[in-house]
Amino acid sequence: MAITTDWETAAKNKKKEVSSNIPHEWLLPTDLLEKYTETTSVSVLDLPKKLMSVEKFKITESYTALELLEKLKSSEISAVEVIDAFSHRAAIATQVTNCCTELMFEYGKKRAEFLDNYLKENNKPYGPLHGLPISLKDSFNIPGYDSTLGFVSKINNKPQNKSDLVKQLENLGAVFYVKTNIPQTLMTADSENNIFGRTLNPNNLTLTAGGSSGGEGALIKMRGSILGIGTDIAGSIRIPALCNGVYGYRPTSRRWAMSNQMNLSREVFVAVEPVAGPLAADLETISFLTEIIYNDRSWRYDSDNLRIAYQDPKIKSGDKLSVGIVMEDPDLPVHPPIKRIIKEVADILSSKGHTIEFVTEFPSYDKAWELGWSSFQSDPKSTAIENLTCTGERFIKSLCLPGMDVYGKGPTDIDELIKLRTEINKYMKEWTQIYNKYDVIISPGSPGTAPPHDTYGIAPYTTMLNILNFPSVIIPFGKVDPSVDKTDLSTVYPEKLEHIYAHYSLDTYKGGPGHIQVSAPHLEDEKLLACCSIIDEALKK
Repeated sequence: MAITTDWETAAKNKKKEVSSNIPHEWLLPTDLLEKYTETTSVSVLDLPKKLMSVEKFKITESYTALELLEKLKSSEISAVEVIDAFSHRAAIATQVTNCCTELMFEYGKKRAEFLDNYLKENNKPYGPLHGLPISLKDSFNIPGYDSTLGFVSKINNKPQNKSDLVKQLENLGAVFYVKTNIPQTLMTADSENNIFGRTLNPNNLTLTAGGSSGGEGALIKMRGSILGIGTDIAGSIRIPALCNGVYGYRPTSRRWAMSNQMNLSREVFVAVEPVAGPLAADLETISFLTEIIYNDRSWRYDSDNLRIAYQDPKIKSGDKLSVGIVMEDPDLPVHPPIKRIIKEVADILSSKGHTIEFVTEFPSYDKAWELGWSSFQSDPKSTAIENLTCTGERFIKSLCLPGMDVYGKGPTDIDELIKLRTEINKYMKEWTQIYNKYDVIISPGSPGTAPPHDTYGIAPYTTMLNILNFPSVIIPFGKVDPSVDKTDLSTVYPEKLEHIYAHYSLDTYKGGPGHIQVSAPHLEDEKLLACCSIIDEALKK
């Protein structure tokens, strides 16, 4: 451990060190920053336009990732211009939402200069991602920069080797320039820690940005990034996506390189496997990147990965889909805005000629969380708590929510672990029989939209798909509308979930973006993304 002073001083010094990487001309005045706190119910989405040049704003606002790549490859815009614009916008975003941990602006600039010179000298791009800025969750390693995971004890750890997905993306031409904020321990849906503070939701600063890839969600919503990489073991890509109103994709495990990240446990996961995956400003970018990753033979970087290249989904625009709709688990009621949004989506798809069927009989999502909660505690040598207690730093509030103990503890020996795995396998078979009837299933990703800080609680609607290892996508759609969604359900939730649902009030959720979660069976990633493109196109129209 590199910490030689008290934890509060170490955390303060680290935050000051990172902030010093913001160029003076990009610093926001104190009187402006004082207007934006976690108790200020305002949006900050309009700030970049007021604070950036017309040229920089256009680069970060007006293009999709694919459009930007075309301009980079044709030299219409240089990689240096692009990374400078996105670095500036990321600096603004992190000053008002605490979305970034490491500000690697010089690292990104040097990489961009190399790519500009390569294009000039070779008259061809370096790779399919030539010059594209990509943000990274804090857990991914880049030499010279910390991967703290929100632990004071990990300040100044500066890993020596790059994460394997980082290597792959750089070999494809990507440019890295920021790492993004996460919750202490990575195991809550509120991205707060004692080093960098709390990530705020740019739609409404009083709402959570989600977790554990919360910094990614907030940064992408503010377009300080248009493509970022997170990880997901219980919804950590999809929760920030639905909270902030961006797209998030949880792939089947072992198709994206996960190795050589900063971990809290041992390298082998005996229960639920974590996955890496993208969050983005649009779905086309996610589909594009996924095809590149799969065709680049990711198993060359991570030997645990499946040797499966990109599979033609044989689904194209204009095809009609068979879609199952799960509205809610009666034991885990869904808030009125999400119910309305899912019904609207079903009506839109039906009007486009797709076959829609509401699924009313299915295995319990509450059971999924019970299985997941036990699985997350399967490794008795996880070092999460030790990393906190060794410095004496305080636990963040969202780690101390009451009521979580109702779901029990993890297995204590191999017999209990086998029993748990047997239950999971049975649960998977039951769901698979339902999925076999449809191209995809649409469900909530969460009972509601982004809640206030420290109140997200459990995540059964996302964790279910981690338990099954089924790929899933969050598509942002709709928003909270107090003039329509008038029902207050705070009095009818199960007693054991009162700590999660008691805060429910439509005024509290004002500004929260809506969503749907779309999922497909194990390894049907390409088919899922093709179906999502059809669904997304229908919703946009």
